[in-house]
Amino acid sequence: MKRYLLPLMAALLLAGCAAREDNDRAADIQRSYAAMAGCAARVEVAVARPDETLRCTLDLERDGDETQLTVVEPEALAGVGVTVTGDALALRYDDMILDAGSADENVSAVNAADIVLRAVASGWLVERGAEGDALRLCFETEQGGTPLRVAVWFDETNAPLRAELEKNGEILAELRFTDFSFRGTIEPS
Repeated sequence: MKRYLLPLMAALLLAGCAAREDNDRAADIQRSYAAMAGCAARVEVAVARPDETLRCTLDLERDGDETQLTVVEPEALAGVGVTVTGDALALRYDDMILDAGSADENVSAVNAADIVLRAVASGWLVERGAEGDALRLCFETEQGGTPLRVAVWFDETNAPLRAELEKNGEILAELRFTDFSFRGTIEPS
């Protein structure tokens, strides 16, 4: 009996240490994203619609509370930009800026990445766990008063790898981040 008890206790101790490490890392990630001055990334976004899934690739530049996105693909829209500040959207093309109204409660290709970054910085952390080499954190947040659940997978540098935005159990958008880099006040671990 003693022969089995020692390995069992060691396994429980290691599991407890891993859970504590995930908790500490989750708190560090949230503090870092809240203090972050900015970031840059390329983001592939897929947004589910009743009749189709819209797909696009965007270059993202975040500076403080403002996120600027520029369409890379589809090629027909390449160069069109959107600025997201809170719930307000502005369309940019050839040095012209047009007020595009409010993002309201809708999740779209142009505001999905901003929703993810805001959820990591200030959302309510409700779930954490490891999936392969990635840390998966799930946050509750809202967009225009509508509650959303945002799951984000982080690599070892705490950069996002991918994310899912969900409302009432339905996935509204899936994102894949590449070339992510932090700017400003944080040091990724």
